[in-house]
Parts: sequence; structure tokens; C-alpha cells
Amino acid sequence: MRRSLHLTGLLCCFGVMMAQDRPPQSQTFRAQAKVVQVPVIATGKDGQNINDLTVGDFRVLDNGVPQQVTMDDFISGLAPISLVIAIQSSGPSQLALAKIRNVGNVMQPLGTGTKGQAAVVTFDREIAWLQDFTRESAKISGAVKNLKAGSPAGARMFDTIMEVAGRMQQRPGRRVLLLISEARDQGSETKLQQAMEAVEREGIQVFGAHYSSYAMSWISKPEDFPEQGELNEMFFAQLARLGTANHVRALALATGGSDFPFLREHGIEDAIQKLGVEVHSQYILSFPQRGDSTDLHQAGPHRIDVDVPNRPELRIRSRRVYWAD
Repeated sequence: MRRSLHLTGLLCCFGVMMAQDRPPQSQTFRAQAKVVQVPVIATGKDGQNINDLTVGDFRVLDNGVPQQVTMDDFISGLAPISLVIAIQSSGPSQLALAKIRNVGNVMQPLGTGTKGQAAVVTFDREIAWLQDFTRESAKISGAVKNLKAGSPAGARMFDTIMEVAGRMQQRPGRRVLLLISEARDQGSETKLQQAMEAVEREGIQVFGAHYSSYAMSWISKPEDFPEQGELNEMFFAQLARLGTANHVRALALATGGSDFPFLREHGIEDAIQKLGVEVHSQYILSFPQRGDSTDLHQAGPHRIDVDVPNRPELRIRSRRVYWAD
């Protein structure tokens, strides 16, 4: 079966079927179940993607109950991708921004393909949407090339994720968030668990390209450096954060995405290219939410488990949770 390059699985609309020539009290209404989309990456022991699996090879469990799944392909139709590129713009990110500005022209084509749309948002102490969803790669490239460092401190990653989840609610097709930032949140009112729940509820897959502002200071060009006083502030602020949790990686792991750390400009280019390859190389499985079982009818978070029983040596990475209404 040919592998999918994009994710389909739009939520099905409610259908109304009414018998003709019957009185109103005899009308029958039937609602179609919502579809749960599960992007899956399968790799071998050598880390290489496995491309020859079929839908029958996969086993998908919803709260421990096996599901009848389908796999999206070109015949069934491909849904567009909605990509939000969220970039940390606080003062300590100045060195990283100098590198990120140079790769804006590749972000949308690699991330969304020809049918998808992308948007750009920055975050420090404030959250600013530089570009709303668009298919025009020139607008995305322009927004990235014009990035400017914001407030000296703060990186409200979790608050930004809440805004992204809100904007994604009505977006059709697949939803992807690319976080280009340091590894952890700084100063959000939103907590990690709330941000995690938001992306799980909206079916948003998180990919990261994280960096260390302090480490980047050792390999950056002299013209990219801020004034000495600001550089000293960056140094001590980063030291205080070393050894703490990697929020970007945690979000990526929970949603089946990946985190690609980088230091040099070619590193961010590699990260974007890896993102593009992975987004367009996943097996796209789906199954309907069902109400015919007490366990499956429960509202709230549902655990998703995916494996390939006849290929136990494969490493499977996929979405782990969906939220039932």
C-alpha cells in the first residue's frame, strides 16, 4: 500500500437522514462518529524509516480495545496541513534569530507542501502573530526574515501554545506546530500539563528545533553579537537554566513529533529538512470514535497504543492520546 505524504482524516460532519413521507415524530437522525487521526513513524534498529508496511500490519488500541483502522493514501484523498511556526524572540535568542532569518524560505514548502497553509508567531514576554495562515510562501519567508529580538527576558511558550490551539480549532486536515526556541518555558501563566492537554485535544503534532543561547555564543559571528552587557546577562541567565526540564522534547514526545536541536545555521536547515521529511513520510492511520462500548464512550483522555505485532523489532512513534467529547 502506498504511503501517505500528508494526513487526511477531517472530522466528519453530522449527517441527517430523514425518511420521506413520514410524520415529523418518525424522523430518524444518525450522527457519524468523529475520526481519530494517528500519524505513525516506524523505524528499524538502524534508525531508518520502514516504508513497506500495510494497514493490516498495524495494531491500534483505544484504551486497550483493538480498533478497525484505515490508512490514508492518494486514492482516499489527502487533507492539507496547517503549520504554525512559533519562534522565541526574547533578547537571549538574538544569536539564534540571526540564523533563523536565513531559512525562512524553506519553512513552508517543506512543512506544508503545496496545498497546506502556514502561520508565524513569536513569543517573549509578549505574543505576536506576524503572519496569519497563508499559502503564499513569500509572506512566510518575509515574516521570518524580518524577525526582531523582543524583551530582554521571558519566553511564554505555554501561553503561545494555548493561542495556537485556539486558532487551530477550526482548521481542516492535519495540524502541526513547529517550536523554534530554547528548551523550556519562561514566564507563562499556563502550566505544562495545560499546554499538553491543549495540543492533545486539538490533535496538534508538535515538532521542535531547540537551541541553547549560551552554547550558540561560542560559534556565532561577531556581527551577530549584542552589546557586552546584554551578552553577560544572557550568559548568567542560561547558566541558571542548565539541567532543567526540556519542555519542547516533552511536548514532541507526547504528540508523536520529534525534537531536532541545532547550533549552527546549517543545523536549523537540517532540522527543517528533517521535519519536512518526517511530516510527509508518516503512515496516517485513523479510526472512528465509537459509542458502543462503555470504555470507549467515556469522555476525556483516551490512550492510543500502536504496534506491529509481526515486526516486534520495529520502533514505533505515534500520537499517544486523544480526547473524546
